[in-house]
Amino acid sequence: MIGQVVPAPTTPASVSASDVSSGAQTVEEPGNKPSAMIMGWSFTGEETPQTTATDKPAILEPGNPGFVVFFNPQGPTSPTTEFRYRLIGYDPDWTMTREHIAHYRRLSPGKYTFEVQSRQGGGQWHSPGARLSVVQHPFFYQTWYFYLLVILGLVILVAQLLSQRDQLLKGQMGIVLEERNRIASDCHDTLMAGFAAISWQLEATAKLFRDTDEPDTPAAKSCELARSMVAHCQAEARRIIWDLRDSEELTNMLSQALSRAITTHRLKDSIETTLDVQGNEIPIAPGAVHHLVCIGQEAVTNAMRHANASTIQITLRFESDSLSLSIRDNGQGFHSSSSTIRTGHFGIPVMEERARKLGGVLRLHSTEGVGTEVAVTVDFQTINQPIRQQHHVVPWIGV
Repeated sequence: MIGQVVPAPTTPASVSASDVSSGAQTVEEPGNKPSAMIMGWSFTGEETPQTTATDKPAILEPGNPGFVVFFNPQGPTSPTTEFRYRLIGYDPDWTMTREHIAHYRRLSPGKYTFEVQSRQGGGQWHSPGARLSVVQHPFFYQTWYFYLLVILGLVILVAQLLSQRDQLLKGQMGIVLEERNRIASDCHDTLMAGFAAISWQLEATAKLFRDTDEPDTPAAKSCELARSMVAHCQAEARRIIWDLRDSEELTNMLSQALSRAITTHRLKDSIETTLDVQGNEIPIAPGAVHHLVCIGQEAVTNAMRHANASTIQITLRFESDSLSLSIRDNGQGFHSSSSTIRTGHFGIPVMEERARKLGGVLRLHSTEGVGTEVAVTVDFQTINQPIRQQHHVVPWIGV
């Protein structure tokens, strides 16, 4: 029973005195009685015991400054009587003394066992000793359930912070989407209406040139160039309005945005378009997704409208440090110095501008009768950085 004053085991006759004195466990011989007995203990450091020894353990309240144990030999006391004691779980070894008292200060929370033996001067420590269980209660902040409560509190706090952060982000996203819809409505009601009016006026002017048999004059060519510019701006404006109104385009997965954009903006069902994703895709900044999708849309639109292609292969490759987007068609192709590039088609300069904003490089390779490939490569070190506001002027060739 814990806390009962019981005798300590003794040492067999074959065990040497040096083994016993060094702290080796003793085995009680039949009929032997403890050589010492515990008289009581005190929690205030007084020289007389406040509590007499019982079979119950000594209970120390939290923050108890000291603990004193009193003991005597079983037989008569003489000047040569020696004691040794230890607090198992606290003392590394026995403590020798001729006093009848043992002092301990500020024990750590836990359970201990106090053990004491006595002998007549120079004798052996064969006789068993007396034992006393000691329990030091902890403060609340020293208990395991206090640490559990602290951990639970931290978990709840982190969860609350994450929830508030999500709500804040959702609120900010709602404000952004509302503003995007407002801008899209304004563009549709004003900008697109203006483009339509200009396009009608230019169409009427071009018809006048055709009716007067002057389609090759400089004025007629300038009018045709203006029509091409307006048509391109109308296409870009429609695309921007679509992106502003479509909240699902706010994504950081490039393959999903490309697939959705190609399916949505497909002009001819007779042209086969495929998307092949190579490597392990990683999320990128939504702004970078937007620029890369616009590059892909422009390349696909050019292939559909001008290259007379029957198949378009889009390849998205993820490397360890970069990604590359390639749009290849089997159309008629062109020479890089061909005048068709310089006659009001501004998709290539716009794609180059978008690639520069991402810190990437745009490459264009075309062969007549074989097809065209548009490829852009961007490093991951720059793709997730804020889009740099570079002041490059798109060359409006021919004006």
